Formats: sequence, structure tokens, C-alpha cells
Amino acid sequence: MTVLRRLASIASWILRRDRIEQQLDDEIRSFVEMSTADRIREGISPTEARRLALAEIGGVERMKEIVRAGRHGALLDDLGRDVRYAFRLLARQRMFAAVIVGTLALGIGANVALFSVVNSVLLRPLPYHEPDRLVRLASTDQANNLTRIGFSYSRFLEVQQRQQVFSDLALSAGNAFTLIGRGVPEQVIGLQASATLLPTLGLQPIIGRNFSPDEDRRGGLRVVLISRQMWQQRFNGDVSVLGQALTLDGAPYTITGVLPDAATAFLLNHQQIWVPRPSEVPYLAQSQLQGGSYFFRPIARLKPGVSLEQAREAMNVIAAGYRAAHPENVDALSAIELVPLLDDAVGAQRESYLLLLGAVACVLLIACANIANLLLARFAGRQREIATRLALGARRGALVRQLVSESMLLAMLGGGGGLLLAQWTLRALVAFGTDVIPRLAEIRIDSLALGFAVIATLVTGLSIGLLPAMQASGVNVLNALKAAGPGSVGSGRYLRGGLVVVEISLSLVLLIATGLLLTSFERLQRVDPGFEAQGVFTAQITLPPRYSRAKLIEFYEQFYQRLATLPGASSAALSDRVPLTGDQGPTVVAVAGRPIPPLSERPRANRHLVSPHYFSTLRIPLRAGRDFDERDNTRVPQVVIINETFARRLFPGEDPVGHTLVTGMAQQQAQVVGVVADIRSESLNTPPEPGYFLPALQRPETLTNVLVRSNLTPAAVAPLVREALRTIDPDLPLLQPEALTARIGQTVANRKLGLVLLGGFAVLALVLASLGVYSVMAHVVACRTSEIGLRMALGAPPGAVMRMVLGHGRRLTLVGIAFGIAGALVVSRLIQQALFEVEPAEPLVYIALSITLLLIAEAASFFPARSATRIDPVIALRTD
Repeated sequence: MTVLRRLASIASWILRRDRIEQQLDDEIRSFVEMSTADRIREGISPTEARRLALAEIGGVERMKEIVRAGRHGALLDDLGRDVRYAFRLLARQRMFAAVIVGTLALGIGANVALFSVVNSVLLRPLPYHEPDRLVRLASTDQANNLTRIGFSYSRFLEVQQRQQVFSDLALSAGNAFTLIGRGVPEQVIGLQASATLLPTLGLQPIIGRNFSPDEDRRGGLRVVLISRQMWQQRFNGDVSVLGQALTLDGAPYTITGVLPDAATAFLLNHQQIWVPRPSEVPYLAQSQLQGGSYFFRPIARLKPGVSLEQAREAMNVIAAGYRAAHPENVDALSAIELVPLLDDAVGAQRESYLLLLGAVACVLLIACANIANLLLARFAGRQREIATRLALGARRGALVRQLVSESMLLAMLGGGGGLLLAQWTLRALVAFGTDVIPRLAEIRIDSLALGFAVIATLVTGLSIGLLPAMQASGVNVLNALKAAGPGSVGSGRYLRGGLVVVEISLSLVLLIATGLLLTSFERLQRVDPGFEAQGVFTAQITLPPRYSRAKLIEFYEQFYQRLATLPGASSAALSDRVPLTGDQGPTVVAVAGRPIPPLSERPRANRHLVSPHYFSTLRIPLRAGRDFDERDNTRVPQVVIINETFARRLFPGEDPVGHTLVTGMAQQQAQVVGVVADIRSESLNTPPEPGYFLPALQRPETLTNVLVRSNLTPAAVAPLVREALRTIDPDLPLLQPEALTARIGQTVANRKLGLVLLGGFAVLALVLASLGVYSVMAHVVACRTSEIGLRMALGAPPGAVMRMVLGHGRRLTLVGIAFGIAGALVVSRLIQQALFEVEPAEPLVYIALSITLLLIAEAASFFPARSATRIDPVIALRTD
């Protein structure tokens, strides 16, 4: 009841404040009049009687303060008065307030924007039912450097039959379909998913139904689920879409339902259609399906009460049983990993985003230190005012509260501006981060980000105001009132110097981290990939299952001949994958004539299908033997070309040309006819791996990349290639036509964006640190004007004065650099995995950036030092 009475009292004071104040005036006036009347009756004159009555209560205003302090709403009243005073004070110093609010808006806005990104990408749950129970099953084979790759169909069946820890288990595999019969032929990215995928995710179609168990079995009906986007764009959102047919890869599929938005959002944001029976993906041969190829993506839901560790132990048992039952399969020796679905999707980028969040937090800390320095200097200039108020009876606590109220007001204004800046920043990130930032469509300032903004604002307000306020309130009243100037150099001298050291050390940590990553990226860009991408046009074509093997061979022969005769083309080729795009196809190999181990124990090598002139088009040097030509077709024995790494590992000290390889799970034999130079197939920071190349005319597949070296622009080559394709099959679309350099550039776009942001934060930190040095040195000069004037009056030359001021700034900078180097050594160990051919303690980076920071700090100290040399000794001593 006590709490309720207090709340009622506070509410009554807020709602009836004017009436309560009037009652207080009436009560005090009545008391003074009654006391005055009593004294008049005692024979005292009216004037003296009133004076004694007022003295008895200590004055009207004093009594009002005592009464107000006893109320439950007194603190709110005091805070309101402090805020109004702060508004009036800042209104008289608009430029000072604008600088602080702008700096805080920049720091808080950047933090809120980046936190919104981190929250959306790493923290926000996936849009599924109980997403924390969803896991992906992956395969890991440390011996062959395979981590969290796909799953085989045979192993999935084993898990499906033996598992007791999942309530739902689903399988899927990506596929591309050619949609015809509705305008220009178009490729549609889709998914071949089991009927259990939607229930596993906890989703239901918007309209219609899911796949039935019969439709999900081999030989089932051709049915399809379409996305909401396709439903609205192609069918105008008409519910009569159910039962209509889509022609995919030349075959009719009946639409049974429309997928919910969550089924086509992150993680499945590129999948516009789902069809059943993932085991029937057209790009897998039967030997791959049964032999343990890592092509599938299983997703499972943990049973209630089953922990992730318990499920992992169960998978270890199943993996051991699978290894014993299928020792010949490629994946027999690999382990089964269970990865939470969200971690699987964004875990690889977690360190990058946390690094950026730490960097922007450092920027805010530097901004806070800078503003705290400004407030210290401002409060030092108000020493006499503060001392006077203390001398007149003001409580130090009330004074601290009033000074902190000023900083909190500045922080709230900066926080409001920061929210606007964060919103604009997020719009820019959404515009420029397409295909770079995961879950881009979900990035927004939600309630959690708003709460972060409020907390950041409150903490910032306290951090920039509390220490300066306590420093100011601790002023020596007598010395402050006797001082002639606005403050003394000793007022908060060490605190201001310490804040500058913090600014310099944090900015150096950011600079060195950025310098290491930029140096790493620059060295990475200088790595020779082993081929020449400049001047090469690339595109993709996908041939539907209606193409038999004979028709595939006929198509490739005709298409290759037309590409070779395009205007402006010096050479052209076809391939199943493009170098440096992260698309690899490791498979097993063996050498005929040697003991051939089981599939699971054979060495791995990346498999490539290429046409004649592939190596000349990309200008990959031939080291031995010959290149493929048009004679390498299905009518002659199969041949293969290997790279240098393959030759060193499998044929050390001998000529590999003439040897026969046993390739893949189909175990087809091919004779080595050539050796080519190594290329960086996966990425620039991945060393060349063993690889072999097979003629596309001997082993054609349904996914092919077009490569044309031409002196024309990609925009000019695209219609020529499209026309060549149309003359052979008008129902085939040409996909992703662009320069090869552009496609390769997309693979490092994420790293570039991160470096740009980190570099921007580092530059901002450097600017703030230099401003901090400037403000402190300017304040030191202002406080030591009398001392400097006396020195100059006694004969000190201007050069000595300048050296004194510069030396003060230099000492602070060197201390900050020492702490910064120590911090950078710690941080560089945390980002070591992201460095390429750069040591975490790279001396050149540390020395160069330390010297740069020292020179910038020296320049920031120069202007206050120059103004110190222009002090007139007469004026300075007269002022003192």
C-alpha cells in the first residue's frame, strides 16, 4: 500500500501541480501574515515583524524548496527544472550544442544501423515454427578437407530408417527449370523437395495443398508448388490457379498450391517453385545417387526434450553403422554434423559482422571521449559560476544532477538524430548490399534495435556527462572564487589527458586492423589466378531433361561451332563451371595399373568438363601433351587432361601423359593426354587443388557455361550469343550474361563492402581523435595564457613556447600509440583467419600507421601551439 500511496501522490502532483503550488503559496503567505500579526501584538513594528517572520522560515523560496523536497514527485520537479535550464543554456551556445549533437548522431546512428544489420542477420529467428529446433545434416571429411558439405541420398535413407531423435526429417536438392509457354523462355530457380519439408519447417501453403506421399514416390504425378510472387505476377493472385499446368523443361506440371512467404524467404529466397522427389534430380547419374555423392540438403526438427548434443551422439552411431554397411561409398568415412539452421546459413559471416560492430562501437567510444573532453573544458570555464552556487548553499548532488542533465539532453538530441541517420544508412545498405548481405529484405529498425538505440543514448549521456560533472562539482570553492581566469590548467588536466590517450589508442587499433585487412586484400588481388579473365564474356545455359545424350552431343557440337564464328570473337569454349566462383566438383580418382582402393579411400580431385579451346580462351598454359580438339568425341576412347598439382601428387617424378585414370563413381577410364598449369579454381586465397578436365563432347551434361573471348563489350556479345542459341533451340534462355571479371568480382563483393565500412569507421575514428587532440591542446593554451605570457615576458622565444605545447601533445599521443599497439596485437590475433599472407604483427603496417597517427596528432597540436606564440605578454599579464 505504501508504494501505491506514493504512486498516487506522484500522479496527483503531476496532474494538479498548479493547484498544489497555489495552495503552497497560500499556506506560506498565511503563516507569514499570522506570525507578523503575533509580533505586532507584542509591540514590534510591522516592518520588523514581517522581517522576523520571514527569517523564521528562512525565506519564502527556501521554505518552498523544503516542502517540495518532501514530496514524492520532487525529483521529477527538479529534473524538469534542470532540463529547462539546460535548454536555455544550450540555446545560448548553439554552435557548441550543434557540434556535440552532430557527433553523437553520427556515432549513435552508425551503431544503431550496424546493430540492426547484426540483429536481422545473426539474432532474429528464422520465420519458421520453433526455428531453434531446426538443424541441417551435413557431411564432414577432415582427411579430404571437406567441411559441412552436402549429404548423400543413401546416407539419408539410413538416417531416416534408424533415427529416433527427430520429429520431422526432410530432403531437398536445388534445380533449375526452363519455363516455357508463358512468353519468352525463362529459367526458374527451384527446389526438388520431399513432401515432409513444409511440415518440418512448420509451414502450410497459402492456398491449395502440399505434396501427397504418393506424389513424392518414384513414378508419382508431376505436381508443383509456386511462390506467392509467381502467383501474383503470372496469375494475378487468382485462386483458380490450382489445377492449372506449368510447362517446366518441356513437361506439364499441375499446380497444387502456393507457398507461404517464409518458404521463399531466407534461406530459400531464390526458390520460386518446388517439385517433389529430390532423388530424381536430372543432373545425377545412378552411380552418384547410390555411391554417396554429396548433393542433397537434409533438414530435421529435433524432438521436444532432445538436445543438440544428444542428437549428435545419435548421428555418430548411425554414421558408424553406415560406414560398416557401405564401406565402398564415397562418403563412408565422413562424419555426420548437425548444425543449427541459422548458424549454418550465416555462421561463416558472424566474425565479419561482429568485427564491424566492434569497430563502430570504438567510434562511439572515441566520440564519447571527445565530447567528454569538450564538456570538461566547458565546465572548467564555468568554475566560478559553479563555485558561487556552492558558496550560496547548493548541494553538490543537485549540481551534478543539473550538469548531467545537460549531457543527457545532448545525448537524447543526438540519439534522435542518430535514429534518422540509421534509417538512411540502412536504406543505402539495402540499395548497395544486394547479393552481399544475407536476409537483406528483413533488415529494419525493429523494437530490439530501438531498445538498443535508447540504451546506447542513455549510456552515452551518462558516459559523456558523469565524469565531467563530478570533476566540476569537486571544485575548490575558495580557489575558484579567487582565480581571475575562467579555469586553471589543473582542473581535470589528467582526466582530459587520459581521455585523449583513450581516443588515440582506440583509433590506432581500428587503423591497424583496417590496415592489416586492406594489406591482405591487396596482396590477394595481386595473386596470379593462372588464367586471364579480362576480355572474356560468360553466360549460362541449362538444358532440360528432354535432351537425350545423343541430342546433348548434337547441341554442343552445333552451339560450339556457332560460338567460334561470332563476330569479334578470337576464341570460344564451353565448361561446366567458371574459375574463382567457388563452384567446385570434387570426386574420386584412381590410376589404372595400380592397386585401386575402395571409393571412400581414393584421393579426391576437382572434376571439370570443358570443350576444345577452353584453355586457350582463358589463356591457361599447356605444360605437356596436347589440348582437346573436335576429335575428342564419343566415337573415340575417352581422354583427360590434368593440372600440375594432380601430376605432382599422383605421378611424382614421372611423366603422367599416357597413363590411364579411373574417374568418378562410374569408374570410367580415360587416358591422360596433357598437363596444364595450375589455376585458382575456388578462390584466390585457396591454393590450387588437384584437378582434371574431361572433354564436354565425350561426357555432356545439362549445365554449361559459355566463355567467349572477344574485343566487343559484354553488352554487344550477349545478343550475338543469344541469337546463336535461338537458332538451335528457341526455347532455351541465355542466363546471367556478363563479363567474367564481373562474375568473379561478385565473389569478393562481401569482403569489399566490409572493408569499405571498416575503412570508413577507421577514418572517422582518426578524425575524431585528431579533433580531441586539438581541443585539449587549445584548452591547455587557453588555461595557461598567463603562464605563457609570463614566460615570453621573461624572454622565452616563440619557438620554445611552440615546442612546449607540441611536446605536451606529443607525449599524450605517444602514450596512446603505445596502448594502441598493445590493443592491436590482441585484435589482430582475433582476425588472423581473415588475413592472407599477412602476419598479425606485420611491422610495416604498425610502424606506418603509428607514424601517420603521430603526424596527424602533431598537426592537430600545431594550431594551438601557433596561437600560443602569438599571445601578447602585456595583455596576458594584465588579464591575470
